[in-house]
Amino acid sequence: MGAAIRLVVNADGFGITPAISEGVLRAHGDGIVTSTSVIGNCLDPAAIKAQLARMPRLGVGVHLTLVAGAPVADPASIRSLVRPDGRFPEAPAEVFVGWAKGAMRADDVVREFDAQVSRLRAVGLVIDHLSTYHHMGFLPAVGRAIEAVAHKHGIAGIRLAMERPTLAWLVEAPRGLMAAALGGLSWFTRRQIGALRHGPQTWGYIESGRLDEIRILEILGRLGAGSHELICHPPNEIGALMSPRVKNALERRGIELCRWSDLF
Repeated sequence: MGAAIRLVVNADGFGITPAISEGVLRAHGDGIVTSTSVIGNCLDPAAIKAQLARMPRLGVGVHLTLVAGAPVADPASIRSLVRPDGRFPEAPAEVFVGWAKGAMRADDVVREFDAQVSRLRAVGLVIDHLSTYHHMGFLPAVGRAIEAVAHKHGIAGIRLAMERPTLAWLVEAPRGLMAAALGGLSWFTRRQIGALRHGPQTWGYIESGRLDEIRILEILGRLGAGSHELICHPPNEIGALMSPRVKNALERRGIELCRWSDLF
């Protein structure tokens, strides 16, 4: 018998909108989703906890954010991360520019991420992994901040290990360029944080909200022995996540669906 293939199917963005949250719960109850990431600055953590209590087998992480909405920490204590009105930038590009100019303070990132995790833990959520909205964790300063917060809260999993390049990246130029850029940042950032917190190899970065049945079947066919994560975004991809063909492919290959907490 060959080595086991373990797969976390993680739905990002729980708590961003009611439609996303309900889509995640449906894709877990009737589909292949095993885990979700709650947006770090969600408006009502207690309500989020009540929703997730309906699905006790669903793994839970935090989707840390520096984009869109209000911070959890006092804006006056994280000035390098917020606009003059005390809110996060609306576009990821603004955050990247701030980092590139050296305006982003590492201690501000740690302070805000710690506040996001602490607020969700305070309502009773058990958190098994950390990820970042719009893949901000690939920036070295942000990756180091995630590592510090994970260590403080005893969280074993961090999403930072991206899928390996394929020939398809050469054929699909826009996807290939984005994947190469993210992959390069991922490689560099992982080497600056603790070796035990790289997490599983993650698939679906580039598709973001556009996974279909064919792409999921392709990914499942490429999984090698070891631990993997597939990022998904219900309700956009709900049909593919509930597909009988996808479920049959998982069974045929003997892929074990699990949560982040099952990997450590």
